[in-house]
Amino acid sequence: MTVATIAERLLDRLPARLRAPARQRVAAVSTAVASRLRPRPAPDLAARRRPRPVPRDAASQRPEGAPLVTVGITSHHEAERIGRCLESLAEQTLGAEQIEVLVVDDGSTDDTVETARSYAEAADWAAFTVTSHAPTGSPSAGRNTIVDAAAGEHVFLLDADDYLGRQALEAMTRAAARESADVVVGRYVGVNRSAPNVLPPKMATQRRDDYHPGWLNSLHVQKLFRTDFLRDLGCRFNESLIYASDHPYMISVFLHARAVAFVDDVDCYFLTLEDPSPTAASDRPGRSGRPGRRTHVSRAEISARRQLQFLHDCFGVLALARGEGGEAARRAGRMRAHYWNRLLKVHLPVLVRRKTDDDAVVDLAREATTLAELYGAETSRTTLVPEARLMLEAFASEDAATIRAAAEAARGVE
Repeated sequence: MTVATIAERLLDRLPARLRAPARQRVAAVSTAVASRLRPRPAPDLAARRRPRPVPRDAASQRPEGAPLVTVGITSHHEAERIGRCLESLAEQTLGAEQIEVLVVDDGSTDDTVETARSYAEAADWAAFTVTSHAPTGSPSAGRNTIVDAAAGEHVFLLDADDYLGRQALEAMTRAAARESADVVVGRYVGVNRSAPNVLPPKMATQRRDDYHPGWLNSLHVQKLFRTDFLRDLGCRFNESLIYASDHPYMISVFLHARAVAFVDDVDCYFLTLEDPSPTAASDRPGRSGRPGRRTHVSRAEISARRQLQFLHDCFGVLALARGEGGEAARRAGRMRAHYWNRLLKVHLPVLVRRKTDDDAVVDLAREATTLAELYGAETSRTTLVPEARLMLEAFASEDAATIRAAAEAARGVE
């Protein structure tokens, strides 16, 4: 069955009032997905790098002089935080001579770029590059640049406001080599927030490196990837998404990864949420006198349609995989139902709880209901957990109080 046929069957299930706008939206998403699958030339960053020799590892197949891992950092208005991030790289037990650093800034007007460049001499890096492009409001363009330009055998995507544990890169590259893994998930530690670690399988007999629903608890892209795997996959970050752009990317990665390794005994990634207090360091201006505070996009006042735009990409990726056949198709069929559970039990209730305006809550509910009808949440109803089913029914009520109560019930009282 072709993807087009699958889409038409889903559209036919919609109420008449939703069918025409949904068909237009699917057509737009199909065009966007197709355009992102075309290979793009890698940007020429070589002239801006400072390459240094790397000792050849006898156990490695890397060309002589190539770094073991490229750490790609995306930044925007992070002058007060990027120093902590880069210090965590300089302190890695792996050894800076095996680390290439690529910083791609999203048009910051504070001192982010200048601060990043000041770390070029902080260690004997394999290479250290800082570049900037016009502001896009998303890390996606920077992440695409990093994957295209990475010289390392592995690439790790890091946000400038987060930082790594000292043993993170050594532990994860060792796990990748030991298990021939395309992806390595290191243990997250939450700072002013919860940490989205992969959950263990419910069945004791199931191997943790075989796909199970617990993988979907960790769709953040801050992981270690085999660089050639990402390039062969041909997946791109959607640069038009301003929220959850890592979801469709990680769904594609988890669909096609031949082996996934986990590092549970080392604190690898410190995932931060800015201190909301009025005396937070980010309120203070940088050397240029410009303020450094930025708003977390999950809390920003943006329309529900734009905030949930990422779901079109997620379900598009799953539909394409089902059309491929084989293991990817089988995994996609299971992942689709599991992903609806995660959305309705975790992700969407969190968004509801972060909205202070009743109209915004109802707007989110309407958009979520449309997407649930378009992408078949109700066809998976027999597999939905009670909290997810409750959330789906509350969205249909279009009553802000009912929706908020369901969100509290789904997430539990904190």
